[in-house]
Amino acid sequence: MPAPTRPPIKGTSLLFDVFVLAQATQELLGRGMAGGPLTPAGYALYSHLGEAGPCTPTQLARDLRVPATTVTVWLRTMRRRGHVDRTPSASDGRSYEVALSDEGLAAHAAARQLFDDVNRRFLQRLPRPEGELRAALAAIIAATADPATRP
Repeated sequence: MPAPTRPPIKGTSLLFDVFVLAQATQELLGRGMAGGPLTPAGYALYSHLGEAGPCTPTQLARDLRVPATTVTVWLRTMRRRGHVDRTPSASDGRSYEVALSDEGLAAHAAARQLFDDVNRRFLQRLPRPEGELRAALAAIIAATADPATRP
């Protein structure tokens, strides 16, 4: 049973609330996708690869805002499962591009069913239309890239 909703802690900031949102999202997806073929992080990676098409590990790290070493570990796991195809990069001979294999596409499709169920229930509980909230989140994400906010 989900924990009861509590009001924000007095004195917190939007940045803190976004941090809590990230944790709550991981928890929600973790429960809803438990036992599926992909973790929530894996589902995000496979979804991005499916949408973006073949791309280099560097592009994946930049797009998903994770360290390159994390992408390397993810791709190693995907290759071991047979979920990714690797080809030399046409634009940079020192690098390579990855794309989902047929097995990776099948795993993603199975995980999508679990994700879609969680997402459908989540969207029903939102106080505003999804498009409006996604626009606000896009602006928040863009604000994190502001050099003035980096240490």
